[in-house]
Amino acid sequence: MPNAYDNCPCGSGKKFKWCCTPYFSRIEHAFELQQNNQHDNAVKEFDRLIMDHPDRPQVYGFYANLLLGEDKAAQADEMLEKAFKIDPSFGMGYLLRGIMRQQEGEIIGALLLFRKAAEAYSVDAVEQQGNVHELIARHEVVLNRPVAARAALERATMFLPAERELREHFEAVYGETSRLPAAAGKPYKYRRTAKTLPTDGLSGKFGQAKAVFQAMTTEVPDDPAAWFNLGLTQAWLGEQPAAVESLNKSLDKEWDDSFAEETAALVEVLRCGSGMENESDYLEHRILMQVRDPEAVFGLLQQMSQARQILAPQMDEEAGVFTCLVIEELPNLLDTGTTMARSLANLSIAQGILRVWHVDAESVRTVAQRIRERLALAVGEPVESVGTAQYADLIQEALAFPVRTADVAAAEAKLRDRATSHFEDVWCRRPLKSLGGAAPLDASGSTLLRKRLLGIIRFLQDCLFSASPRKRTEDGGTEAMTFYDFDRLRHKLGVELKAAGNAPTLHVPECKPAEVAAASAAPLKIDFTAMNVAELAGIDLSKLTVAELEDGMRAAMKLDAREIAVKYAKVGAAKPADAAKPDRYPLFACAITATLADGDIPAALAIAEAGAKDDAANHQGKRASEYGVQNGKLYARSGRILEAVGEFDTLLDRTDEEPRFLIVAVEAMLSAKQPAHALKYVERGLAKAKSSGNRDLEGACLELGEAAKRLQ
Repeated sequence: MPNAYDNCPCGSGKKFKWCCTPYFSRIEHAFELQQNNQHDNAVKEFDRLIMDHPDRPQVYGFYANLLLGEDKAAQADEMLEKAFKIDPSFGMGYLLRGIMRQQEGEIIGALLLFRKAAEAYSVDAVEQQGNVHELIARHEVVLNRPVAARAALERATMFLPAERELREHFEAVYGETSRLPAAAGKPYKYRRTAKTLPTDGLSGKFGQAKAVFQAMTTEVPDDPAAWFNLGLTQAWLGEQPAAVESLNKSLDKEWDDSFAEETAALVEVLRCGSGMENESDYLEHRILMQVRDPEAVFGLLQQMSQARQILAPQMDEEAGVFTCLVIEELPNLLDTGTTMARSLANLSIAQGILRVWHVDAESVRTVAQRIRERLALAVGEPVESVGTAQYADLIQEALAFPVRTADVAAAEAKLRDRATSHFEDVWCRRPLKSLGGAAPLDASGSTLLRKRLLGIIRFLQDCLFSASPRKRTEDGGTEAMTFYDFDRLRHKLGVELKAAGNAPTLHVPECKPAEVAAASAAPLKIDFTAMNVAELAGIDLSKLTVAELEDGMRAAMKLDAREIAVKYAKVGAAKPADAAKPDRYPLFACAITATLADGDIPAALAIAEAGAKDDAANHQGKRASEYGVQNGKLYARSGRILEAVGEFDTLLDRTDEEPRFLIVAVEAMLSAKQPAHALKYVERGLAKAKSSGNRDLEGACLELGEAAKRLQ
């Protein structure tokens, strides 16, 4: 029997003396009967209790708890229905119904009921509040909602401070050694609002806080802090879609970059939660196959391991789970003893199911198809599904994994190159749902999208940092390896945080006079790849070398700054020959393409002719074939057919009738409405195809020949 002045076990928040004292001894007696296998007597005791106290929902609640222990869920639910008729906000009832849904495997339904229980229980019912918040945290983790899970776990430890295991679990997940991205695991706090927050009558429950901020956003709709606080509360309550909507409204009105970055990063975290698949840019594509012949499956995995096609195989004997990473080695121009690989898919085997998953759908299908082809009936038919990605998986595309490591420094350099290429060449051009379908390269010019982009980059930075391997430090600790500097990405996109006094302080080491003179005499190498569009546009091109102009042109192309790239190309093509950079074909080719796009064929031809002469005079004619193709096509488009034919004849004679050049010659003549000349090249192509056994060339020539005959 509880102490008279303890909180009542029913969770009402009242002291036991003024709540369940009149009948609690009989409740305890009924549970004792159940424990002694006197089930019928226990049920009869509760039936008598209900007759004596028909207006007390607690009696029905305890009765339902006993019936659940008897596996009589339907009868338990009937008792709870009667309790709710007396008290619609009966906390114990919601908790018990949540447990029932949990036992049925309904995670979402159970979670909603647990949250209703948290709102219904008095804050003074500390044991019940602690237990229900622990249940909420467990379910939110399953749904990949770490913000909501942290809030629930914090409240559980607040209500149950003596529970050591609870505190240890919190520290393991959210403490200093946490592997969650900072944006997902950090302790978010309310921001100062324009209107003073009312404190009268607040109960300390999230539901009431949400109502307060909803009212505040109505009264002061332009206050970004009010919208942020509302969104944060909704996130703590696991209301992902509503939280994202509120946080986006906060972003619309936010003027502080640091707040905008935090808000937008939080939105990205919420988009990774279960149920947000339609809004998330980070999807996990999965294929499941039933394992029919385990011996054959593990035999295949052993073969793949020997062929260096899997990495980090692990077998948890106790849990019966096997995991590994399916990889593909990256090409090496030179074998230095250090080989890297990219991730094709994650693979696991548990409970008779082989699971393959990755953020790249095609990669997953390719791996699953290979396994299926090699195992045939040893695995069942593949079943595909899609869900939001785990944080550690969504940046796998940016990572490379060492397969052979002869030089650690070389391996780390390859890791950095892989990450740089991914974020600056691939990710920058990828349309994102969070940017309204725009690519990051196009978003920086929009005031609103720029704020969202700040948070997206912060989120990716946090994800890469949390997933990066750790290495030992000199003091015996560990630190994450750094593979990419996201400030470089921010700079290239022109989205550095705007804040007073945020200019970096440069450290200038002391140098001897001779060292200073040597440094001054050395030419300064310009890193065009680190520049943004504005910086590329602001350089004085007349002072650049041919090599620098080509580097600048390529950097502008990567940023989709076409006009700037063309300026670099035209200046580079017009400069005098440079012995240090004899090959200027990339510059001439860009200038030719841009001039053609403007519709000026004569000018394009003039550039091509100048390029061919420059190549012959300064580069030993090594680009003669490329210029031959350009000149031949341009002569044909200009109506100078004999010159075009001469150019193509020379090209084909020099290259032993290279098939791709034959096709170009035919197509150029067809475009110029010259079927006779087109057929001449078709005949050359067919003869070449016959002598070399090239069926693809033969088929293409026959098809083009039919087109030429129709023009006659």
